[in-house]
Amino acid sequence: MIESSTALFARRRRARFALAAAVVLELGCTGRRVATSDSPAVDFATMPDPTERRGPSSADGVEAVLAAARDTLGVSSPRLDGDAVPTDCSGYLHALYKRAHFDLFSEARPGDNGVRAIVRWVQRYGHLYRAQLAAPGDLIFFDNSYDRNGDGRLNDRLTHAGLVEQVLPDGTLLIVHATNHGIVREPMNLFRPHEATDASGRAINAPLRRKGTGDGPKTPHLMSELFAGFGRVFQRAESLAGRAPPEP
Repeated sequence: MIESSTALFARRRRARFALAAAVVLELGCTGRRVATSDSPAVDFATMPDPTERRGPSSADGVEAVLAAARDTLGVSSPRLDGDAVPTDCSGYLHALYKRAHFDLFSEARPGDNGVRAIVRWVQRYGHLYRAQLAAPGDLIFFDNSYDRNGDGRLNDRLTHAGLVEQVLPDGTLLIVHATNHGIVREPMNLFRPHEATDASGRAINAPLRRKGTGDGPKTPHLMSELFAGFGRVFQRAESLAGRAPPEP
């Protein structure tokens, strides 16, 4: 029986996406790779324009992703819909967004690690931006969470990623992410990026980079100090530009 051209195209497309996913899942957040010449330029400089209708619009999708994140918190071997959930940062996010029917690895290219693959997806379908606040359901990216290339310098881009789960009244963001100590929810406050706690002793910025023997006194370690930018997946009507937390 001769396979139709439509069926052949679909089969090849599935195989290509499966190969891309396998590459980034193997690498996760920590794979050491030589940068390729087609690595995308990453610009987190601008806020999303609320008049530009880019990215899928789905309140249900946001809730599906957040519910999946909460279901896996503190679980040593998380599962969603009966499937094992990867516990590297990018594989974890890929599994969460599959609940909203998005394949964050579908834009992966050879040589990408998982975080880079997700950034490519956001560049094509969503928005990359920098601000002091984000919205629940947005992605967050970090640089220099570890010395990926082993040269002792702070030159390792896009080494970790997580999910914004909540925004507290003081501007502290609660980030759900996969770490070497499990799936955790940790705080990050970009209004006070160099403070681990507030005046009352409450944690507002969790450490992300382990302190190494080669680290100097000014080596960044807090999530806020290693912050690279946000990724907006879902369309939103509101803009967070210039928004500040309420006065205490």
